[in-house]
Amino acid sequence: MRRAIYIIFVFLLGCQSEQDQSLTYKVIKTSFAIEIPAKGYLVAANATVINVPRISNGANNISWLAAEYSMVNKGDVIARLDDEAIRTETRSKRHELAMTEQDVIEKQGALNQELGTISGDIIMVNQEKYFAERYSVDDERIFSKLDIINAMQNLTYLNSKQNYLHWKNNSFNDSSSGEMGLLDLKKSQFQNEIDQLDNNLDNLEVKAPHSGLLLYHANWRGEKPKVGQLAWSNQTIARLPDTSNMKAKLFVVEHEAIDLGVGQSVSLSLLAAADQSFTGTVESVAPFPKSIKRKDPQQYFEVLVSLDSQNSAQFAPGAKLQATISVTLPQQKLTVPSQAVFSQGNTSYVYLHNNSRYEFTPVTLGRYNLSHVEITSGLTVGQHISLIDQAKI
Repeated sequence: MRRAIYIIFVFLLGCQSEQDQSLTYKVIKTSFAIEIPAKGYLVAANATVINVPRISNGANNISWLAAEYSMVNKGDVIARLDDEAIRTETRSKRHELAMTEQDVIEKQGALNQELGTISGDIIMVNQEKYFAERYSVDDERIFSKLDIINAMQNLTYLNSKQNYLHWKNNSFNDSSSGEMGLLDLKKSQFQNEIDQLDNNLDNLEVKAPHSGLLLYHANWRGEKPKVGQLAWSNQTIARLPDTSNMKAKLFVVEHEAIDLGVGQSVSLSLLAAADQSFTGTVESVAPFPKSIKRKDPQQYFEVLVSLDSQNSAQFAPGAKLQATISVTLPQQKLTVPSQAVFSQGNTSYVYLHNNSRYEFTPVTLGRYNLSHVEITSGLTVGQHISLIDQAKI
């Protein structure tokens, strides 16, 4: 019985020892380098930007697009915008212009008729006044005083009526000029709107300014123009890239951008030719990360890489590629897995395996990569440390 218990105890002790060994790491010096994985595509260093022409209503739906990555010549149509809304508005404005022109004709006829009536009254009063003045009744030997007074009153009335009719004629001319001027202004406004709409119709075709490879422009969500989508005035819709000078646009996951900076060397390969690699240098790094896919919360740093050589046969704008950015060259350093290092406040520590026990041991950290961290003090080669947090066991 005692022998059986002893065998079980030895077996459990061996299992425990084997478990301890599987959960520990032997500290050694290894080749340590900081390399950052990235993905992206090729872009042209220089490109002619093609914008949507300016249109008065601000935006129109895209009704047709030329095939992307096709070769276009100068003057070729790249995109057409829907013209139905503009043509409908043009018909409405032409109808309003025709109605205004008819109002002008009717108003001019009414004014002419009224002016004719006033002019006729003036002529009649002038004749009556002429006769009244020429054949005045002022001889008391022939006419009674009552007749003389009536004749004088009649002449005074005719003078007053003549003055009134001249005032009425002048006032009517002024008011009619204002009414006609308002109608002419309204007519001119409709004509200007029609001219603008006709100009918009001419701007509904987006044409290539010169020959080149057509590449559509992606917005901040990574979406390219498509039929049925709204296109705004002055919006960048496409580019004609200069394929003789290509660069790489890379995207690095935010938490993997360890010490990422300008001047670092990059190794790249096209997904279409993964067996052939080429090199470059980090030219710029975006100051802030951003999302590159719609509804994707993952943030990326945008990195622009200048290439050491150009391969016109394989390099094409938009070609997908993968890359590795070298932050530091490989060096022999004392490193441990990142999961074996813990922190409390400003203190970093490990659990050192010593005499079948794990001891709390502060360490000083150096640089780190995606899997390991450099230990500058606190450990020596050959020691064993725990890979799990012993305080939680």
